[in-house]
Amino acid sequence: MISRKDDELVGAANRSDPMGVLAVWSARARDIVPHLTEQTTDVRAFQILVEAFRLWEMFSAQQSLPADRLREFFMLVEQAFARMNGWIEGDWRLPGARRVRSRSGEQPHISIVDATWHLLDGQLANGIWGLYRGASVRAGLLDEGMAYLSEETRQAAESHTFINEIARDRLFRLVSKAIDGETVPLPAHGNDSLYRALRDTFCEIPLKEHLQAKLIDGHSLNRALAGRLAACEHVDRRSFAEQAASELDEHHQVLQGVIDCENLLAVIEGIFYWLCCCKGETLEDASASLPVDLARIEAARMSFAASGLYAGETAASRHTRIHEHLDTSGVKQLARSIIALHQKVSDERGRMPWLWLEDDQRLQSDADVAQPTKAELDVELAWRNDYYLHPLRSIALQLKVGT
Repeated sequence: MISRKDDELVGAANRSDPMGVLAVWSARARDIVPHLTEQTTDVRAFQILVEAFRLWEMFSAQQSLPADRLREFFMLVEQAFARMNGWIEGDWRLPGARRVRSRSGEQPHISIVDATWHLLDGQLANGIWGLYRGASVRAGLLDEGMAYLSEETRQAAESHTFINEIARDRLFRLVSKAIDGETVPLPAHGNDSLYRALRDTFCEIPLKEHLQAKLIDGHSLNRALAGRLAACEHVDRRSFAEQAASELDEHHQVLQGVIDCENLLAVIEGIFYWLCCCKGETLEDASASLPVDLARIEAARMSFAASGLYAGETAASRHTRIHEHLDTSGVKQLARSIIALHQKVSDERGRMPWLWLEDDQRLQSDADVAQPTKAELDVELAWRNDYYLHPLRSIALQLKVGT
């Protein structure tokens, strides 16, 4: 089952990915979900991003502002959407929800200078700006420079906006004051045109058809998987991938590549966590208790080698390293090679390892993790990584793909 995302953790710098497999599986995931990331799970964020960029082009022309003020403008428009909808609905489903809820009973304000009105620490990096622009470029909503809307998206946004001229000019006056250093109150009356425009844009998503075309329909396998995901009440990722591979003949090779990638990555991650739980034991004793099938892991290693092209220096080098340095000649050798692979990732990051061997060959770890089950160490059962299936399902459900 794909678990629900914790909105409060979006953008947080959590200690994770000890084996460095994120770069590997995300390269494979781009074959099936070309645009989205783990964090891009809400279509409303794409709507707000497009609207903010559309408004910036008009605002910057009116005010003769340099391009580097776009970041401040975006920050204020994001605050306006969040604070207004927090005032109206008492909640906000996008990054910054906790701070919006905490002040939902106060008249909303926008501000650059007063950090108490910012949605997050590092609002730009951890909010819509930081999390959704990359996906928007890949989907063709933004140009490659991330500074302007694509022409197709600009035309769609202008044709489907709920922010009319009156509401737009009112917003521009408020934003202009905030850019000049004021903390500016937003209208709090339901009859106000700006109040209605921000509420309706957030709730009704006027660009829904364009966003579906760009985020889902433009890639045939992505579209097929989105429809299948939206039709599932619960998703077991392995069963889902295997069934899709067997039924979508034209996409079988691509989907099999994903399965072959995960067959190895899931097991080596599982073994790593198992070894973390064996701290204090000798490598000999920990290996003796490790319930793995070496022949199947070796077969998975060979299939992993041919699972597809791993574009990008990090993905390519780690794919090669895992294939070439994973030692399946014995359980002890396998455990030792996984510790060595983890050490290389830690060295590359300039961080202390989670797991290491003392001089007396005892395992030590500072990680507090749950011991994997036997199924989580089985090549044919284990599945740890998402391949952006959760974000795709989330977006598909919001757009009602397949219905």
